[in-house]
Amino acid sequence: MRQEKRHKLQLFYEILCAIEEDAMHNEVAKPTHVQHTTRLSYDKMMNHLAELEEKGMIHQVSGLYAITAKGKMFVGQYDQLTRLIESAGL
Repeated sequence: MRQEKRHKLQLFYEILCAIEEDAMHNEVAKPTHVQHTTRLSYDKMMNHLAELEEKGMIHQVSGLYAITAKGKMFVGQYDQLTRLIESAGL
């Protein structure tokens, strides 16, 4: 069964949510947890993590990842946008 291609913003959202979920328990997220949760190859995941870090949405602590305030704001705004789209029936 073939899965739909995900857009970059959706991938960023899924990565940030995985980091946020793992961070609730451990304060930082392990890359392997993020990889399994998002179903990305290691190389693609690392590229996206590097881009999110460059944009200031996450930061790295000894090889582990934590979401920043900017990353949390992105997640909140993405949630709002998806609810708006769903309520409009688009």
